[in-house]
Amino acid sequence: MNDRPRPEPGPAPIEALVSPLDLGMHEIQVTLTLPAGALGQGAVLVLPAWTPGSYLIRDYARFLDRLRACDQDGRTLALAKLDKQRWRLEAVPGPVTVSYRLFCNDLTVRTNHADPTHAHLVGAATFLYLEGQDRPYRVAFQGWPEDWRVASPLPERDGAWLAADHDALVDSPFELGTFRLHRFSLRGCDFRLAVTGPHPGDEARILEGTRAVAAACADLFGCLPMERYLFLLTFSPRTHGGLEHRDCTSLLADPFQLEKAEGYWDLFTLVAHEFFHVWNVKRLRDRVLGPFDYQRENFTRLLWFHEGGTSFMQYTVVLRAGVAPWAWVAKRLAGSWTDNTTRAGRREQSLEEASFDAWIRHYKPSEFTSNSTVSYYDKGALVAWMMDAELRLGSGGEHGLDRFFALLWNRFGDGPVGDGDLRAAFREISGQDPEPFWDRYIRGTEDLDPGAIQRAYGLAFNAQAPWQGLSNGDPGDPEALRRARVYAGIACAGETTTVANVMPGSPAARAGLGYGMEILGVDGWRTAAAGDVHRRLGDRNPGDRVEILAVERGRIRSLTLALEENPLRTVHIVAEPGAAIAQREAFSAWTGQPFPVPAPRAVRP
Repeated sequence: MNDRPRPEPGPAPIEALVSPLDLGMHEIQVTLTLPAGALGQGAVLVLPAWTPGSYLIRDYARFLDRLRACDQDGRTLALAKLDKQRWRLEAVPGPVTVSYRLFCNDLTVRTNHADPTHAHLVGAATFLYLEGQDRPYRVAFQGWPEDWRVASPLPERDGAWLAADHDALVDSPFELGTFRLHRFSLRGCDFRLAVTGPHPGDEARILEGTRAVAAACADLFGCLPMERYLFLLTFSPRTHGGLEHRDCTSLLADPFQLEKAEGYWDLFTLVAHEFFHVWNVKRLRDRVLGPFDYQRENFTRLLWFHEGGTSFMQYTVVLRAGVAPWAWVAKRLAGSWTDNTTRAGRREQSLEEASFDAWIRHYKPSEFTSNSTVSYYDKGALVAWMMDAELRLGSGGEHGLDRFFALLWNRFGDGPVGDGDLRAAFREISGQDPEPFWDRYIRGTEDLDPGAIQRAYGLAFNAQAPWQGLSNGDPGDPEALRRARVYAGIACAGETTTVANVMPGSPAARAGLGYGMEILGVDGWRTAAAGDVHRRLGDRNPGDRVEILAVERGRIRSLTLALEENPLRTVHIVAEPGAAIAQREAFSAWTGQPFPVPAPRAVRP
């Protein structure tokens, strides 16, 4: 006889039925059946304003209309709108049906898109929830094309997909269509790769590269903390992006990038970034990043760690997986280093500030952005590389940022982590006081310093002036060399002559040029395109004064600009031929690849 008490049954689920209305017009309908008792005292229906992993208030409710509610007898119930995303329902004892239309025409990884070829549905943008009630969901699909199927990380039972609660539903996108489904297993985890859209590439190569990335991450952490995982990969021209979920990731890529090897390397780096989030941010996370408040901003100062650290580790992963070469990674890192040592915003905003202000700065760029901000992704990755090198030096070449993440995972696992925990791990591995590093590069705005990277890995950071890096037959041409020295500190918007940016303290800034002004002429010459502006400035020499004719708010202005020699430098990262054995070994320990320059042969006596 079993005298153990039976567990109390959980709350009844919300039944969701998703149907197409007009796919050509990107319209779908969602019908929710709220169980008896859910509205016993009335309730508030809410649609989230944002989705985790993308730190911007998107106001998904602007795409919702035709909201209706009725009781089990078909009587219409009153719905009182409380604000932009909340509606109050009166008390009703029995079940209630709520239906609404959604407009789905934004093909990104964080918004809904539906057309006659497929549908990508994001939980936050699709499903209303009951405020203050933690209920499971059963999601079914009806009326879609007969040859379509559904991919989701949620478990499926009897034709419906089951979410333990609204958080799980938000964290589980749906892809509907005629996607191609691939599978592989790794460390007891069942992986699926759903590929939507045509492309000219090798899908077997994509599958094998994805598996290699997953294996490299599993080796780094020593485990896969899930039983199943889904990659949703959609190809569409001129798209790129990824969004992490607990047991899934949504990926967007341009199909034509697969015409070159670099396109595969870029795709695998995107896969590595999003898959690394299985640990960093989806499980190991700042305590404010789950459970979430979906109605307003959730502020954190740790995006430099969650996104910047991941943006560095993505390169570690693809190198170890053997799906991208060091030369390409070095070029990407060098380009980012150049940007983050020349953009004016590096002196204005720290990584902690960039993290906290993601909601109003990173995701809402303006013409002021490059002069006032840094990216917690890009600069965060470079500071993570510097941290990796400090750890490598402090541990005698034994450990880098891979050990840092593994230690945090073993210590905190699927739970909250704070800045103090990061500093403690840094101290434990490196034997160094973390405060100076944090004060300079994370809380402060000091320029990036490659010294530790050079000492740890035998790499040189060579700064090259514009006239030293000419190509296309120009390296020895005196006219090309002279023009490359000319600097005004101005950037135009695309091919237009509209001023997109003016570097603070530059000749253009001192002359009075500003954002949005249109340059009509330089030294009496009409400028019809951006190239005309730069060529006419290049006609003169550093130290010369040129006359600029520009339009601002409808009025024509004449400005005098004094040219200077170009102060900007481009960084190139190269391996030192004379690197020590310890540096070569550290490089191999970090990348899983041999040092790029063979060791010099010993000379026989």
